[in-house]
Amino acid sequence: MQAEPIINARFKKFRELYELTDLSDGEAFERFVNYVILTLHQPDAFTADSELMDFVSVGGHADMGIDGLAVKVNGLIVKSKQDIDDILKKFKRANVEFIFIQSKYKQNFNKGELNNFIDGVRDFVSDKHRFPMNDKIKNVLLLKEYLLSDEVAIMWAQNPQVTLYYVAMGRWRNAPDLVGLQNQFKADLSALNIFEEAELHFIDSEILKNLYDSIENNFTETINTRQIMPLTDVDGVSNSCMAVVFADELLKLLVTEEGNIRKSLFDDNVRDYQGENAVNSEIEETILRQPSKFILLNNGITIVCDDFKQNNTRLTIVNPQIVNGCQTGHVIFFSRKKSVDMSKVPLTIKFISTTNLDISNDIVRGTNRQNIVLEEAFETTKKFHKDLELFFNAVSPEYTQIYYERRSKQYAHNPTIKQTEKINLKILTQYFIAMFLNKPHIAHRHEWVLLRELPNEIYQEHHSKLPYFTTALAFYQLEKMFRENKLPKHVVPFKAHLLMMFRESTAGVIPNLNSEKKSDEHSQKTLGFLKNTSTTWQRFDELCTVFDMAREEWVNVLKRDKFRMKDVPEFTSLLLKKVRNRYPLESVDAVEESQDILKGKVIKTTMDKYGQPCGFISRRPDDVFFHRKHNKGLDFEDIVGKTVKYRMTTNPLNDKPMAIDVEISG
Repeated sequence: MQAEPIINARFKKFRELYELTDLSDGEAFERFVNYVILTLHQPDAFTADSELMDFVSVGGHADMGIDGLAVKVNGLIVKSKQDIDDILKKFKRANVEFIFIQSKYKQNFNKGELNNFIDGVRDFVSDKHRFPMNDKIKNVLLLKEYLLSDEVAIMWAQNPQVTLYYVAMGRWRNAPDLVGLQNQFKADLSALNIFEEAELHFIDSEILKNLYDSIENNFTETINTRQIMPLTDVDGVSNSCMAVVFADELLKLLVTEEGNIRKSLFDDNVRDYQGENAVNSEIEETILRQPSKFILLNNGITIVCDDFKQNNTRLTIVNPQIVNGCQTGHVIFFSRKKSVDMSKVPLTIKFISTTNLDISNDIVRGTNRQNIVLEEAFETTKKFHKDLELFFNAVSPEYTQIYYERRSKQYAHNPTIKQTEKINLKILTQYFIAMFLNKPHIAHRHEWVLLRELPNEIYQEHHSKLPYFTTALAFYQLEKMFRENKLPKHVVPFKAHLLMMFRESTAGVIPNLNSEKKSDEHSQKTLGFLKNTSTTWQRFDELCTVFDMAREEWVNVLKRDKFRMKDVPEFTSLLLKKVRNRYPLESVDAVEESQDILKGKVIKTTMDKYGQPCGFISRRPDDVFFHRKHNKGLDFEDIVGKTVKYRMTTNPLNDKPMAIDVEISG
């Protein structure tokens, strides 16, 4: 069909970036719409990893009239009960939203299709289900039932939100019969007394185009200010100023065409909206009760943008990012619905125009230090990740060009880089832990959980960069096989396990990662395999057979639960056993030293109360103590700043961790 030319161009770009040219127009359009709508809700949701896209794209046989289906908990799209538990463990509260999407790659909004869509949603949210549903919808239904259980409901900050999107390529003209269906559905859902007010949005080609541009953060907006004060010159900053702005003008930046908050504005913010906590309740109270004092009681907002132009008291801002002020921005957005005159709420906004990523990083870190922010939020600003980004750029041309996108959308300006060629922190963390720590059973967990629980096993300054690149390249090749339907669908949820099996089958037992030389030698074996696409794909195909054999033994011989394989360490062990039997490799050279030998940098030496030398080795979350008594051959002179090898034990005097056998690392 001949669609709107502008949105069609964006649709074509999406298919090329995500390498979906083999799909039918209808199926590809469903994925395009799911990508646009759900990225509005969570900007980094689909970066490079196709598994989530497959999970939320539920259209097909027995789809209940639903093409896209997602569950959000505290702003994050979840795929499993484990995801939900990790989020609830961290936040102790639950803001739940169910998102339903119907996409039609044709010109008109159809009453019959909308009726089918609404009936399917009504059946999904009900206690009893009469419609046939496919396995994908059943999986999401299990999440819904868990979130509505008494166990979780006690943590609700408010009743769950239900949001529907009906998308077509024509123009929306407020058809009365469709608006009537919309109002009837909202009334029906309200009568259940379980959900917050439902939203049903009609998205036409013009709105879809604007939403796509919005998530790409490719937009320009002009706002009125009360007063503007230029700031001092800084190298790398083309322009900067401090402005007094009323909240109704800020809302021009915050609100998308369909009335949602523009989540892409906060891509570079270290924290998402924290909900109705004490601080945010205080911000709202000021807006509601003392709006004129808001500028005195609030720290304001910092916006980094590509450029801004001043015309008297008007500012035209190009591609803005709110790097500090996520909580303030969200509270202002939600407060607008509470009969507040936002033109009476003044605040300060600092505008900084720069395209220098290092300066942007410094601004993000500096403007967020006054808040309580988890250290893992700053992970990619560390030197290791900056060096790793350069390492990818230098090494990958020898194999296949891939990029470490350590900051969200940092390569968005380059149309020659496909989305599938970008590897972000989430992917690298999850699959490195699977592939090089032999822990695929925990790899599905959120990266901030993994960073907190394994702080000294990944991204260490003394680690070789090559295993991380090897992980990324193997992941890229495996993803390509799935996109081209070269591997069976039933192993898609076990990508982490397949990557571990691939490394084990090509290189053998993992060496101690604290030995840079041995890590490089081990990685080179796997990289040598990855250089040849045909042999790589053949090996992954063979490993699927090995996986099926292990699954058969797990279920029929060991009598274990077939639904309890992915997150069980015993199944990981069974896979390793099968791989080592199928691909026996000489592993003598792989183990240079015991896996319990650790490395770290001495950050301080001192004397104890008896005048005996002791010191501390940098380690997360707490530095490790060491003493002359347990390291008698160690020279404590001039050791500060040196990298040392050591083993961990427990100090019998206070039951705290302690380093022994400390020696300077060669």
